[in-house]
Amino acid sequence: MLEAMPMPAYLCDGSGVVLACNAKAARLWGDALRIGGSDHALWTAAGASPHAAQASDVADDIDIVLEAAAGERLRASLSVSAVTGGELPSGVLLKCFQLARASDDAEDLFENGAVGLRLVAADGTILRANRTELDLLGYRRDEYVGHKLGEFDADGDHLARLLERVRAGESVDRYPARLVGADGRVRHVQISSSGRFADGQFVHSRCFTVDVSGQEQLSRTIRKREQFSGQVLQALPVAVYTTDAAGRLTFFNEAAIDLAGWRPSLGENWAASWKLSGLDGTPLPQEQYPMAIALREARPLHGEMVVAERSDGSRLTLATYPTPLFDDDGSLSGGVNMLLDVTGQKEAEQALQGRNARLEQRVSERIRVAETTSMNLHRSERNFALLVGSVIDYAIYMLDPQGVITNWNAGAERIKGYTAEEVIGTHFSRFYTPEDCARGMPAAALETARREGRYNAEGWRVRKDGSRFWANVVVDPIHDGGRLIGFAKITRDVTERMQAETALVESEYLARGVIDTALDGFAQLDEGGLIVRWNPRAESLFGWQREQAIGQPLSALVVAEPDRQRFEDSLRSPSARGASGAAVRPIEMISRDGRRIPVEISVSSLSLHQGYRTNIFIRDLSEKVLIEAQLRQAQKMEAVGQLTGGLAHDFNNLLQGIIGSLDLIQLRVDAGRTGEVTRFVDGALNSANRAAAMTHRLLAFSRRQPLDPRPVQANPLMLSMADLLQRTLGEQIGLEFDLAPDLWPTLCDPNQLESAVLNLSINARDAMPEGGRLIIRSRNVTVDDVKTRQWHEVNSDRYICIEVVDTGAGMSPEVIDRAFEPFFTTKAVGQGTGLGLSMVYGFARQSNGYCDIRSTPGQGSTVVLYLPYHLDEAGQETSPATRHAPATPGHGEIVLVVEDEEVVRHVVVEVLHQLGYMVLEAADGEAGLAALRSCEDVHLLISDIGLPGMNGRALADASRALRPDLKVLLMTGYASDASASEGFAAGMELITKPFTVEALASRLRRMLGDSRARDLS
Repeated sequence: MLEAMPMPAYLCDGSGVVLACNAKAARLWGDALRIGGSDHALWTAAGASPHAAQASDVADDIDIVLEAAAGERLRASLSVSAVTGGELPSGVLLKCFQLARASDDAEDLFENGAVGLRLVAADGTILRANRTELDLLGYRRDEYVGHKLGEFDADGDHLARLLERVRAGESVDRYPARLVGADGRVRHVQISSSGRFADGQFVHSRCFTVDVSGQEQLSRTIRKREQFSGQVLQALPVAVYTTDAAGRLTFFNEAAIDLAGWRPSLGENWAASWKLSGLDGTPLPQEQYPMAIALREARPLHGEMVVAERSDGSRLTLATYPTPLFDDDGSLSGGVNMLLDVTGQKEAEQALQGRNARLEQRVSERIRVAETTSMNLHRSERNFALLVGSVIDYAIYMLDPQGVITNWNAGAERIKGYTAEEVIGTHFSRFYTPEDCARGMPAAALETARREGRYNAEGWRVRKDGSRFWANVVVDPIHDGGRLIGFAKITRDVTERMQAETALVESEYLARGVIDTALDGFAQLDEGGLIVRWNPRAESLFGWQREQAIGQPLSALVVAEPDRQRFEDSLRSPSARGASGAAVRPIEMISRDGRRIPVEISVSSLSLHQGYRTNIFIRDLSEKVLIEAQLRQAQKMEAVGQLTGGLAHDFNNLLQGIIGSLDLIQLRVDAGRTGEVTRFVDGALNSANRAAAMTHRLLAFSRRQPLDPRPVQANPLMLSMADLLQRTLGEQIGLEFDLAPDLWPTLCDPNQLESAVLNLSINARDAMPEGGRLIIRSRNVTVDDVKTRQWHEVNSDRYICIEVVDTGAGMSPEVIDRAFEPFFTTKAVGQGTGLGLSMVYGFARQSNGYCDIRSTPGQGSTVVLYLPYHLDEAGQETSPATRHAPATPGHGEIVLVVEDEEVVRHVVVEVLHQLGYMVLEAADGEAGLAALRSCEDVHLLISDIGLPGMNGRALADASRALRPDLKVLLMTGYASDASASEGFAAGMELITKPFTVEALASRLRRMLGDSRARDLS
C-alpha cells in the first residue's frame, strides 16, 4: 500500500514511532527517517505547537515545514488517518506529505552563493554541490555529485579525517586541503565545515570551500627565491664572504673555506685571522686590508691585489673585490668580498693561448661552413627578416650550435643596445653577467635546450652600456633532419614586473614586522567590524590569543559596555575612513580576565580593491592615568604646604573668638544677666562655623580621590574663599573680585575648582614679591569668543571664563610654551615642584574645558580657565538666613547613638532629645550591637566611623544584617573617610563633623520621612 502512494508516507503508532515507510519518504529524509525511531524531528507544524498533529487520530491538510536530507527546508501539507484491519495493531496512523518548496530564496542562496558549498553524507558521498563549487573544480554536476569525496582528495584521506571530526560534533574553520580539478590541476583550498544532526544522529555535513591557490603560489615563490639565493652563493666557484658593519663574519661559502684552508666561525673578525702583504712582500696592517678600507670609507675596491699566507705556510696571490652594503636609509649594514686566486695566472694565460689557437681553428672551420651555406642563408634571411623585423618588444635572434649569434632583430637592438654588425659572429654569453658566466650558465642553457627541447628561465642580463635588466629567456633548439643546426632565442625585458613583485614582498614583510613588534596593540577589522589581524601586543594586553580573537567583533570582545556604542559609531564616522589621518580617541576596554584598561585608540582606514579595512592601534594608558593621579595628589599637598604658614594664626583667632565668647556667656549667666548672651552666642557660632569651613576646605585639598563633577555656581564658591586667599596672599597684595552677576552654572568638581583657584593665586603671589594686585574675574563667553583653533576639541557652545590676573613680572613666550609641563618651574630649588599649572590644566581638560595663559614680561600674567556651561541648576551654599531655620521634630522614634568621644555623644544625645526623639547610647561598637539586640524598635543608628575595636562601618554592616531595614547615619571628621559612602546600600548616609543642629535635623527628617516642623526653644 505504501509504495503505491504518489507522495512520501509512513506508518507510525500514536506516540510517533515509525513502523514502515515508502521509498519516497526514505529518499526525502535519508538517515533521519529510521524504522523504530521517532518522527518528532522530521517536521514542524507551521503556526502551531511542533507536534499538534500527533494529538489527533485524524487530521487533514496541516501546514508543516520539514527538514529534508539535502539540508533544504520544505513546506508540505500533512494528512493523518487511522489504519485498521489486517494484522496491524490498533492505533496505527498513516501520515502522508504533499510537498511544496518552503523557500525558493533558500535554493537560490545555496546554488548561487559566492563560496563553494557541498553537502556530504556520513559515508563521504557528495549529496549536493552548488555552482561555485563545480566551477572551482571544473566538474559537471554528474561528475561530482554522487561520488565519494576521497576521489577528489589530492592527499588521500585528508578530507576523510575532516569528515570524522565533523561527525563527532566539531565545527571546523579554514581546514587546509588540496582538491583535484577536472583538468588534473590541484587547487589549494580552505574548508569550513559543520554537521547537521537529527535525534542525535549525523545527517550530513555542510562544507564551504574557498580557493587559496594564489596565496600558496606566492609563498612557494618566496621560498624558492630564498633557497635559490643561498644555492647561488654556495655554488659560486670563487670565495665569497659577508660581514656586518664591524667586520664580523655573517656568511661564507665552501669556496672560501677551500681558499683559506680552515673553517671560520660566524661572528668572528675573519680578516684578523689572515696574514696579508703587498705584492712587494711588505706586511699590511689590518686597517689597510681591502675589506677594512671598503667598510671604513664606504666605497668598493676592484681587483685590489694582496698576498695571503695560509695556515700551511703556502702563499696565494689574491684579487679582492670588497663592496660595502647599505640599508634602505643609507646607513652601512656590512660588506661582501669576493676573493680570486690569481696565483696560477701564468698557467691560465698559457691555457688561454691554447684555447685561442683552437678558437682560430674553429673560426676557420666556421668560415668554411659559412661559405658553404651562404647561398641558403641569403635565401632565408629575407623571409626571417620580414617575420621578426617588426617585433621591437622581444629580442629574437639565432645561435649556431656553439652559441655564436647568427641573426639579430630590431627588438634585440632596442633591448640590448647592440647593432647587428656589433654582435653577429660573437658568442651570446656576452649578455650574461660575469657571475653567471663564471658559473657556466650560458653553456648550461644550451645544454638544457638540447637535452629537454626547451630552456626557459629568468635572470640578470647586461646591455651594451653595462646596465643590467631582468630578462625572461626562452631557448629552443632548431633541427634539420634530426640534426641540430642551432638555437632560436627570445628575450623579454621584465625588469618592471620583477621590481614590482620584489617591492610587494618586501613591503608586506616590512609591514608585518612593524606591526608584530609594535609596542601598541594592533587590530585590523573587516567591513563588518570583525578582527582579521591581531598582533602579539594585543594578545598580552587583553589576554586573547590570535586564534581566539580572529573573526570576533572587536567591540564585543574588548570594549567596555559604556563605550561600546561610541566606539562603533567612531568606526563608521568619516574621520575614521578618510585619508587625512588617524582619529585618536580615549575609551575604556576590558581584558579577558575582566580587568578594565584605559586606552587611547588611533583609527584609520585602508582602502582595498573591494571595500576597506579599518586599522586600530591601541595604547595602554594605565600608567599614564596612575601618574596623573599621583601628580594631582602631589599638587594638593603642595597647596596644603603653602597654606600652613597662616593656618596657626587663623585658627588661634577663631579659637579666641569661640573661647572668649563662651567665657563672657559664663560671666553673664553667673551674674544673672542672660538677656545679653545672644550676641556672644552668635559670635561663638560664627567663629566655629568659620573654623569648620576652613577645616572642610583643608580636607578637600588633601583628599585623594577622582574628579566628582557636580553642578557648581562658581561666583559663590570663589567668594567663600576670600578669607583663605587673603591670608595666603599676605598684606602686601590686594585681592579684588570682578564677577559677572549672571554667571552661568558649570559642571565640575568644586574641590578641584577651589584647588585650581588657590594654586593660581599662590603662583601669582610668588610672581609679586614686592606686592601688587590680584584680580579674579568671571564672565560668560561663547565658542566664537575664544581661540578654539588651539583646542583639541570643542564640547560646548557656551563657557564660563575665570581669569586670575596679577601685576607681577610676567612670562616670556618660551616660559609660556612650557608652563603646563609637569615639573617645569622657574622657582629656585625647594620652592616649587612645577606641578601647579600642569594640574590646573589637567583639571580643565578633564572637565571638558581649556586653560590658557596671556602674559608679557614686565606687565603681569593672566591665566584663563574655560569651563563648559551646564543646563542644570547648580547647588547653592546655605545662606546665613537659613542657618537658624526651624528644625523639624521627631515623633518619639528611637535613635541609637554610638560615639566613643563622650562630649560629642552627650551633645548629639541632647540635640536628639530636644528634637523629640527617644535615645539609646553606647560608647563602642560591641555595646551598640548589644543595645540594638535588646531593643526591637530602633528606627535609626547614628555611629561615628572611627570607633575603637569594631569600627562604625563594621557596626553598620552587622546591624543591617540583624535589621535589613534599619536606617544608618555614619559620622566622620577625617579626610580619609571622605569616600566611605562609596558602596552604601539604600538607607545608609554619611555626615561630616562638625555639623550644625539644623544640618542634623534636616538629615534626620529626610531619612525618617517626617515633614512637620517645630521651633527649637
